[in-house]
Amino acid sequence: MFWLSHDIVLNILISTIMSMCDEFFSPADRAILKESVPSKKDLNSLISKLSMIDQVVNIAGTALSGVLLSLLITGQSMLVCSCLSLISIFFLYIALRKIPSTKPQANDTDDKTNNYRAKVFSGLKYIRQNRFLKYYFWSCICYSFVSPALIILLPKLADKLGSAGLYSTFYLCFVGGFLLGALISGKLTPTVKTISYTWMLSTIPLLMMIFFLSNWLALSVLIALFGFLTSFQNILSESMIQITTEDAYLGRVLTTIRTSTSIGGPISSVVAGIMLDHSGDQILIILCAIFVLIGGINMLFAKEAAN
Repeated sequence: MFWLSHDIVLNILISTIMSMCDEFFSPADRAILKESVPSKKDLNSLISKLSMIDQVVNIAGTALSGVLLSLLITGQSMLVCSCLSLISIFFLYIALRKIPSTKPQANDTDDKTNNYRAKVFSGLKYIRQNRFLKYYFWSCICYSFVSPALIILLPKLADKLGSAGLYSTFYLCFVGGFLLGALISGKLTPTVKTISYTWMLSTIPLLMMIFFLSNWLALSVLIALFGFLTSFQNILSESMIQITTEDAYLGRVLTTIRTSTSIGGPISSVVAGIMLDHSGDQILIILCAIFVLIGGINMLFAKEAAN
């Protein structure tokens, strides 16, 4: 019988706890934004800046981990990262003290919402009743199948082009396009029309990738364009969620959306792997473009509902 060592079991437990903490933190930090920024225009600008910071931190974190692993053993690198996390908690504590506490509304203390499961279901009920969220929710479900598929596809494309290191180039191109889009979208007023159009337009660079699978430079440009358009829909959509959702339901709405879209990841990863083995790269790209297009068309109905 196969037994895991104590170190591996401990690492699995720690990773599980960290994943659970991340699932709690991500909806909560976005819900706090609405309480700290009264202006809708300032809210969109802040979300844009935070998205840019997220991408920069991702790049810096990847670079830092590479440096640490080249200088230290894995355990020591993890210890350094843990210390950095503890330092961030100090700054988070200071920031939270400056945010005014808000009392829950009367309708938020109903007996039906006294436990977490009931709150998640009440968030889903609220989404169904909201003219924007009920369409955005299903568009997010469609998009949740795309990102994991591309994560599996791009390394394979890089390997076919003769250099696995090209994946880093593709990643940097996506981040560069995303940062440029975040910089511009932060100056825009979030509208359903802009979200739906940029959502559909992002299918164009995806489909054009089919014709340039052997050209790394063209692929890099198309990936950057895809990141640019994806930034618009992500940032403006998040702003619309903040604007159209009542304060009492914002946290549970974000939690419900995050929980539901997480389901698509594992399914998409398995399907993408099977398709790459049996159908080829082109079919997977076309399927991703179809899911993105369906999500964008669905957002057009949200535009009609919001009018």
